[in-house]
Amino acid sequence: MSAKSPTRRRPAVQITDGRAARLHRMARLLDEAPRSREELLQALRIGLRTFYRELDLLRRCGVKVRLVRKQYQLQGSLAEAEERLPFPDPRLSFVEMAELASYDGPAANRMSALLRNVLEASGGKTPRTAGRTRGGTAPQRSSPGGGRTRSQSKSK
Repeated sequence: MSAKSPTRRRPAVQITDGRAARLHRMARLLDEAPRSREELLQALRIGLRTFYRELDLLRRCGVKVRLVRKQYQLQGSLAEAEERLPFPDPRLSFVEMAELASYDGPAANRMSALLRNVLEASGGKTPRTAGRTRGGTAPQRSSPGGGRTRSQSKSK
């Protein structure tokens, strides 16, 4: 994915893990090659009505899909589609949200703003995270892939 987050407003969609996986698979299939509706129905193991619902949701999220000569095509790259695909609610607690919001990057900034809005509306303060040091800063951690976060890379 690119470092720049899309500025397009995302639709407020509550989706299941299975639907998120299906939308991602649909985008991957369309990225690989143009596909007929029948190919997609078989590959995704869905019915016609579900197919059109998923296609509609992809388009509402800003994922561009074209129909050319009865073949559906993803316009742009899979990475661009992934920037716009909805993700299921991770069911985070306030402390987990605060921990993730403490990292660098556009996604962490969005999480931080969301957390701040909820806390301001409730009249509360930022929750304490389990891993914070006495000075109030989060300990340096490596990213989930084993690499370093941007802030760790800068300090080395």
